[in-house]
Amino acid sequence: MPLKTKLSLRLVSILLLISAHFTYGQDKSNKNNSARKSTGVSVAPAHFHFNQKPGEVRTYDITVNNNTSFQNQFNVNMYDFNMNGKGKSSFLPAGDGKYSLSKWLNVSPSFIELKPFETKLIKVTVSVPNDTDGDKAAWSILMVEQVAPRKSLDNVNGNDNTIALGVVPTYAFGIFAYQNPPNVTDNRIEFTDFQLKSGKAAKFLHLEVQNTGDGIAYCTSYIDLTNLDTGVQQRLKVIFTDFTKKKN
Repeated sequence: MPLKTKLSLRLVSILLLISAHFTYGQDKSNKNNSARKSTGVSVAPAHFHFNQKPGEVRTYDITVNNNTSFQNQFNVNMYDFNMNGKGKSSFLPAGDGKYSLSKWLNVSPSFIELKPFETKLIKVTVSVPNDTDGDKAAWSILMVEQVAPRKSLDNVNGNDNTIALGVVPTYAFGIFAYQNPPNVTDNRIEFTDFQLKSGKAAKFLHLEVQNTGDGIAYCTSYIDLTNLDTGVQQRLKVIFTDFTKKKN
């Protein structure tokens, strides 16, 4: 390698080393200032798993942390949801779900305003009825939805006949809530179909699974293949697909 190239590489290395030391010293000196740096809004927990008895009333907390330098406002709403054959959720108005938990929920407050770097709690009260409905599993979703103030749309052309349109982007946090009563003892999962099929590109394993119990079953799905000659195992990723044929 020519001497000029070696010197250039060494110079670059020295410059990178100096830059690294300078960056470290700068972060250390601004440690106090970076502690309050804007990082975003967070909501906890990400989901609820209740296990209340019929007739039992309990209250839980949702923590909303505004770790930004801006004031934020949020509405707290409830929705029901159903699951399709692909494991996807479709949202419904509160109380319309077949297994609605929202009709047993109460949130307070339903509107919060957070100053910069402020944290607030939302109380969620779950009142399970003391009847046959309280013996069943139920679920819903709590949405902490940002409220953005409307902005005035200026008439650019000064023409009264001009229609002005605007978009105000907002965001929301979804907290899935599940109630599985402790009296539920049957959480069996059964395979209703298991076949090796051929597709256009490759072969695949087709499995159909059904919850035959009376509660919510939480499962992790995977397939392990073992080579009987070598003993080598391979874990396959499961893709949820709806194979149900549409009725004419």
